[in-house]
Amino acid sequence: MSSLLDEINNYIGIEAEPIKYVIDPGSIKLFADSIMEPDLLYYDEEYAKTTVHGGIIAPPTFFGGATGLRRLKAGDSRTMSSINLTIPKGWTSVAAGDEFQFFVPVNSGDTLTCREKMIGAYEKQSQSGTLIFITREKTFTNQDNRIVLIRKLSSVLIERLNRGTTSREESPTRDVNSKTELPELTIGPVAIRHLAMFAVATAEFVDIHYDQAYARSLGLPDVIIQGLYKTTIIAQMLKNWTGNGNAIRWLSVQHRGMDVAGNTLKAGGRVIETSKQKDGTLTKCEVWIDNQHGQRTSIGTADLTIH
Repeated sequence: MSSLLDEINNYIGIEAEPIKYVIDPGSIKLFADSIMEPDLLYYDEEYAKTTVHGGIIAPPTFFGGATGLRRLKAGDSRTMSSINLTIPKGWTSVAAGDEFQFFVPVNSGDTLTCREKMIGAYEKQSQSGTLIFITREKTFTNQDNRIVLIRKLSSVLIERLNRGTTSREESPTRDVNSKTELPELTIGPVAIRHLAMFAVATAEFVDIHYDQAYARSLGLPDVIIQGLYKTTIIAQMLKNWTGNGNAIRWLSVQHRGMDVAGNTLKAGGRVIETSKQKDGTLTKCEVWIDNQHGQRTSIGTADLTIH
């Protein structure tokens, strides 16, 4: 076990100071624009008032743009998390996966409180060097003290990156009996400006997602697309299929390869199981992201309640 992992383990179970902030329509629109989402529900207040929501709501996986700021100056390297981990020189952090559990919609004007804690860390050796995987959990409650969503985010600290590396490991294949394919959603090419807009909308400022020179100095092939961006594209695909983003109850995505700016992303999926529940049909799906090279760079599963 490395001394860095020992240091990280000291933070396990400690909850950061809660952050309270307001969801504003501008951040929702910026987030939707960054993922090229055309649904008027996220832009047009008059249209949104005619829907069952009664006003603008946030797209799935959006939890507000202030959760990382914590009253720190722009560009502060700590703005992605409320837990201050010092990353030693020679190491870099990239997204490894996301898991969302959804409870109620996030509405424009809601006041959310985010509570964050680190829940796990482990070390592994690979061809590219030492890897340390970290899992954080963020719980978001609204002004009525209702949980709106829980996000578990996994990141990996990499001791050394080999120039030109585009994937950490091969994506596994799965045997499924169902042939029910979900309608694909293609987004792109994803430009650096989209990644910069996404960073502003989520207030997660990590230079490897919009600074080409800095990304390449770390041995990355180019600016890389945020893991959460790819998770959001999958959620957008599921929303389009069901016609209702609130149908998504749970979404877990693992990022198995890096996508760079300029790539075109195609979200797909298939139904693997259905069962009748009191509140509708529970539909389990496997989901994925493919790029224009045919590489499957993200995989996951989702639970949806369809009425």
